[in-house]
Amino acid sequence: MAITNPLSGIRTYDPTTANKPAEASSTAGGTAAEQTQNFLKLLIAQIQNQDPMAPMDASTMTAQMSQLNMVSSMANMNTSMTSMLSQMQSVNFMNQAALIGHSPVVAGNGIAFDGTNQVMLGANAANPLKSVIATITDASGNTVNSVDLGNVNAGMSNFIWNGKDASGNTVPAGMYYLSLSGTNAADASENPTAYVASAVASVSKGANGDAILNLLDGRTINSSEVQQWIS
Repeated sequence: MAITNPLSGIRTYDPTTANKPAEASSTAGGTAAEQTQNFLKLLIAQIQNQDPMAPMDASTMTAQMSQLNMVSSMANMNTSMTSMLSQMQSVNFMNQAALIGHSPVVAGNGIAFDGTNQVMLGANAANPLKSVIATITDASGNTVNSVDLGNVNAGMSNFIWNGKDASGNTVPAGMYYLSLSGTNAADASENPTAYVASAVASVSKGANGDAILNLLDGRTINSSEVQQWIS
């Protein structure tokens, strides 16, 4: 009857190659299945070659098997978590794709006016402010219009620019810019952060599976940058 060597397939010490640098390998350590097979081979060899007068303690074997099961379970859990993460990213991407045509309000002062439609704007103040003035300028820095927003609370305050200048005339399509200024309770000047809304033209998938929103005004933002949705 042929005798199978229980140590077959396990690396042995070779003095001719022991001092050679190890070659890079993408499977260092082997897969979970390979590690399990190697462990079982070592365990069989240990049982077959144990001292009959001092056999291996059963509790030791149980502890080793428990450790093996734990390693295998962690490997399976890691695979499951990776798969779950991929599915969640796909679901998130599909949900974000449904936002095409809706308008997020995002930090920025550039207004891409199309010559027709009004634009939703926002002022995000760190503190309550009074006498807040919103100023719209053209690409050359000339003041187009200014609006007194009065007192605003801390946080986001929304207002609309209808695309008209101080004389009530609709300005030509193009790029315009928003600046904000006000005074706090100590009568010191503060500048709330400007926000501008623009409709989502398309949704792309980022390198990490995150949804990237491409806006009609030319901006490309991460979905996490959206402060609020208005439509």
